[in-house]
Amino acid sequence: MHASMRTWAERVLSTLAQTYDGVPLTLAFKGTVLPRPRALRVLLDEASAVIATWRGECRFIVGRTQAVREALEGWDLDEVADRLAQAGDVARFELEDDEVSSEPQAPVGRLVLGDKARTLDILSELHGPWRVSRPHIVWSGNWAQDRNAVLQRVRERFGNERIVVRSSCSAEDAWTASNAGRFLSVLDVDAGDAVAVGGAIADVFDSYGPGAREEKVFLQSYVHPVSESGVLMARHPETLASYWVVASDVSSGRTDQITSGALEKPSSAYVEHGVPRGLLPNSLRRVVTVGRELVKLVGVEALDIEFALAGGDFHLLQVRPIAKGSSLPEGGEVRRAMLLADACTAHQALLRPKAPVVGDGPVYSTMTDWNPAEMIGRRPLPLARTLYGRLITDQTWAEQRAAYGYRDLRGTPLLRDFAGHAYVDVRASLNSFIPAVTPARVAEVLVSQQLARLASAPELHDKVEFEIADTCASLGLRERLRRLYASSLDAGELDALATALRDITLHGLRDLPAQVQRLRAEPFAPGFEGGLGPILARLRKLGTLPFAHLARTAFVVTALLKSFVREGVMNSSEQREVLQRIRTVAGQLQADAFRVRRGELGLEALVAEFGHLRPGTYDVRVPRYGADPERYLGPLISGAEEPFRHEAPLSRSLHERLGAGLRSAGLSMTSEVFLAHLGAGIAGREYGKHVFTKTLSGVLEHLAEWGEPLGLSRDDLAHLSLEQVETALALPPLEARSWCRDAVEEAREHAAAVTLIELPDILTRASHLLFHVSSGEQPLFVTKACVRAPVLVADGLPDPERVRGNIVLLERADPGYDGLLALGVAGIVTAYGGANSHMAVRCTELQLPAAIGVGREQFRRLSGGRVMTLDCGGRRLVHE
Repeated sequence: MHASMRTWAERVLSTLAQTYDGVPLTLAFKGTVLPRPRALRVLLDEASAVIATWRGECRFIVGRTQAVREALEGWDLDEVADRLAQAGDVARFELEDDEVSSEPQAPVGRLVLGDKARTLDILSELHGPWRVSRPHIVWSGNWAQDRNAVLQRVRERFGNERIVVRSSCSAEDAWTASNAGRFLSVLDVDAGDAVAVGGAIADVFDSYGPGAREEKVFLQSYVHPVSESGVLMARHPETLASYWVVASDVSSGRTDQITSGALEKPSSAYVEHGVPRGLLPNSLRRVVTVGRELVKLVGVEALDIEFALAGGDFHLLQVRPIAKGSSLPEGGEVRRAMLLADACTAHQALLRPKAPVVGDGPVYSTMTDWNPAEMIGRRPLPLARTLYGRLITDQTWAEQRAAYGYRDLRGTPLLRDFAGHAYVDVRASLNSFIPAVTPARVAEVLVSQQLARLASAPELHDKVEFEIADTCASLGLRERLRRLYASSLDAGELDALATALRDITLHGLRDLPAQVQRLRAEPFAPGFEGGLGPILARLRKLGTLPFAHLARTAFVVTALLKSFVREGVMNSSEQREVLQRIRTVAGQLQADAFRVRRGELGLEALVAEFGHLRPGTYDVRVPRYGADPERYLGPLISGAEEPFRHEAPLSRSLHERLGAGLRSAGLSMTSEVFLAHLGAGIAGREYGKHVFTKTLSGVLEHLAEWGEPLGLSRDDLAHLSLEQVETALALPPLEARSWCRDAVEEAREHAAAVTLIELPDILTRASHLLFHVSSGEQPLFVTKACVRAPVLVADGLPDPERVRGNIVLLERADPGYDGLLALGVAGIVTAYGGANSHMAVRCTELQLPAAIGVGREQFRRLSGGRVMTLDCGGRRLVHE
């Protein structure tokens, strides 16, 4: 026992001594500096562990055997020292004052975790539920001095094995910066081929760049064939919250697809630390078990672990600290746990539907129906969340559906909150798309089966109205209804449903001009005379309700257009040509900017019409265009071009095919009338959004003006709910200031805890609140173009000079991002958005290459690249 411990300690010291190439050895634990390796070796000859103290406090420990392994799990070195002393013989010595620094360090992890080669070398001698191929190290000095000798030693070690040549540069795998993936590794090299081995070693050294001295590479046996490979983070890599985060590749058979970012559709599993292993799928359970063992062994909670599964064995390819320093979240973890517990309770209470909602199995989504992830974000702050509720998801959504001819869901909220995350109640949404004349039994069958289909294909959660539910008349509707529901509903019930959906479609199209006319009235009155409530009530009635009607009609005509393509009446190129002819209010922005450039329109007029736009419609923190016209509108004007106009009419053949398709769907209208409805619906929705957001922007500005004399910043206001603002408006100024301060402080603590929670974009069961695997989204690609350009990740509108020629990545994009599109961007990629999202409409109108709604995981992967290929025709996203 003692001999193996001494061997391990000697190897640690020897490896570190080589790392620093003769420089006096420094081992740092809890601020201790120990420049006496020879003295330490003497002590290790006499005892199984060495404890260094300073002024009576334990500062440094070295030693590892099976007997003391558990003792080294602790973070408090004094406790560890006591355990060691009780477990076996130890040697103690007192450090001198000049041997101690004040830098706090992790105790055991600093011994094990270093450069890649050293870490794996140490782990190869420690027992655990893993295998490590012991590294064969090649130093740059030896390589430069005698390559033949190096290659001979490689041949002696590996024979004719397949090997991998990997980087172990001093610039990677540090505690504050990992530089993961920066340097080259060469897989599957024939160790018996000296030319191939020499070339691989040279290439890896070359990847370090000029001036790299006293560096090393290392060689290992090549792990293959691989059934699964990936990366396990023992903490959330962005927040250090208590999650096991597993990104895995089960398809390529390689070990580098996750770390290089080459996997096109990555998925990640998020597992709460406290989840019992028995609840996890087998493959995930094994990975998490290894992670738990490594955390215990190393004594560092924030680990980044690369792994591969081959031949039934779990191979460690790398273990390093997550490069966010050694600090972990403080204070928020307890609150975070309480939020998750409350979310589980809330989900349980909502399992059974409450009338008039019907259907088994609730599903919640961030991107269904009124897609909150796109409009207010996945974790909205109180003001945005309550504004969205007051104006749309509390009442307006259901009122509009009932007026349109669907089931009356008034009194049922569309949005639900789970641990600070905003979700649409998909069950309620699906109920609201069933015609009001449909019997309750039929409605329950439809909703239950639609929910089941969505649960089995969660990647469709942002395409529910096109892929899961039939909400209007379309080509092939009756046949599709029979195919989906004939086993549960009879032919008469299905025919009645198809007829009802046709009637709803015709009614909505007939009502379209009236809804546009309602928006002509200006709903906003300046000031807060009479209170905030009446202003928002008027905005809802004259702004968001007509907009909701127009948005519904836009969905109806778009779904009908898509059915023409699905049934072969028209092709996708003809569909694009039809959509490109639609001129929206957003297109008017560019047309007016061109007029300003030519001197035909004043800047003041442009600001008056479009100055209310802000990238984040409901976010009071974001400046609107009118706050800085030169910054937001100046580049748009200077780069404006005359809008392209389609002069040639659509072909007679297309009109004939559309007319025949409309007749087959039971819609008595000509192709010209349908195309007019299509244009009016899509343009009307954009116009409605333009009108009501102008009013909403004014409300936000008035809130900011009200808060300023109270010492409330825009960020403070964002943390207040509408109800809290209304309470404060009724208080005297001094009392209002104090009351708001307390409310803001509480909201900030809540928001901080919410950021430590990772929930999926679609919740189909309660367990997803504790662990889930992210779904692979199916983005909408706009145009057939393929562009390769630098990547720019934007949060808000970026500086114009940074935009031109870049593919811009936006988590979400509302009308406030219209100014971006005229700045010469090469393409657009968004995390959230669907076929009818604002950005999809705008990119189609401008024929700008785009991938809309790539999903959270894909967006994170693409954000890490420097250059990207956006291949819309091939439906591919590749980053470099």
